[in-house]
Amino acid sequence: MRKILVVEDEPNLRDGIVTAFGDRDWQVTQAGNGVEAISLLESEVFDVVITDYKMPEADGQDVLKRCRMLNEGTVVIMMTAFGTVESAVEAMKTGAYDYVLKPFNLEELELKVDKALEHRKLLACVEAHSRDIVLPRFENIVGESAQMQEVFRTIEKIARSNATVLVLGETGVGKELVAEALHLNSARNDQPFVKMNCAALHENLLESELFGHERGAFTGADRQRTGRFELANGGTLFLDEIGNMSLSTQAKVLRVLQEREFERLGGIRTIKVNVRVIAATNLDLEQAIVEGRFREDLFYRLNVVTVNVPPLRERREDIIPLCKHFIDDAAAEMKKDIRGIDPGAVRVLKRHTWPGNIRELKNAMERAVLLSEKPFIRQEDLHLASDDNGVSGAGNSINLRLPPNGIDLEELEKLAILEALRINGWVQKDAAKFLGISSRVMNYKVAKYEIKNPRWTKNKLAG
Repeated sequence: MRKILVVEDEPNLRDGIVTAFGDRDWQVTQAGNGVEAISLLESEVFDVVITDYKMPEADGQDVLKRCRMLNEGTVVIMMTAFGTVESAVEAMKTGAYDYVLKPFNLEELELKVDKALEHRKLLACVEAHSRDIVLPRFENIVGESAQMQEVFRTIEKIARSNATVLVLGETGVGKELVAEALHLNSARNDQPFVKMNCAALHENLLESELFGHERGAFTGADRQRTGRFELANGGTLFLDEIGNMSLSTQAKVLRVLQEREFERLGGIRTIKVNVRVIAATNLDLEQAIVEGRFREDLFYRLNVVTVNVPPLRERREDIIPLCKHFIDDAAAEMKKDIRGIDPGAVRVLKRHTWPGNIRELKNAMERAVLLSEKPFIRQEDLHLASDDNGVSGAGNSINLRLPPNGIDLEELEKLAILEALRINGWVQKDAAKFLGISSRVMNYKVAKYEIKNPRWTKNKLAG
């Protein structure tokens, strides 16, 4: 049943609209003013909002803004008198679908509502079709930031080759998803994609998992076992946490990469394989080579092409799209009607530093969906651990300690601006929003403190 909210301070007109849509088996909710309407919007999701433009305290524009903030899919139609037509047209520029001019007949209003819903349905079909075309290429990787777009371009360039790939990045950034995307976009996508976490098993068990073993090869080997290299023949083998592999196992993996052959443990028959290897690690392998913990020759065999996956704190514009993606998945699995995130929660999510990266964010959204009792994730649904810098995920309180001999306030302000720029990828408008100041003020402060960055066009030209 479709849900409609009618916002009108004139009781007779409001009752007429409520009756008309109630007769069409709509679930109709009514509000006598804008403040009441905004309160309802924060607790329920509506397909359509029909609102008068001119109302005391909160007008139709205020109702529209709240709708756009909480649920972009809600259709908003303005009712306006002749003297406020210009304002209603302005409202259409900021997201209202249409307006009706008082006095009007109810058939005209119903026709506009039907047309709006048909338009929304068409847009949804187009969007779904677009997703069908694009998303399978990258599965569950979500990223609108410049850094992730670069990752996508790299995947597209190298996917169809047979080159070995080394995926680098912190724990939880989604290295396995990158490996899956490389396989899906390769000519091997109809062949097996086999995964192995090299840190999950003891050395002897890891060798058995990778290369297989013959019956009687060791105590407990009561039958022949096929290893991951053999299972991945013709396809792709993803070796996660390869930096945790022992030197002896590294030597055997190197031989497979060089010769495309190996023997099972306890076996004498040489097995030939055609496998593309994608390896991943969160360790500094070059430092591990210096320390004697990783073979230099294996590193160069693996590092034919490198994909660097940035941590979430360096691509903050991806936080909310990722949240929405995880909320949709969790809500569907838990059969809960969660439609979005309220502004307070958005601010908390954007300011958290996400040391656990995508994995931490996914867990946080699943927990929030489970705890939420409203159609929108609220700040109180989030239970984020405090960051090391003193910023709490829940309250954003800052524990600031000043030196006993005082501090230069301007220097402190400059440091705050530099840190905000760093956190927001040196995008000035995002840093300004992060600090709660206007872009104009940010530009003034950047010029005042002579802050420069090579990525900024003006600095490139100056150089």
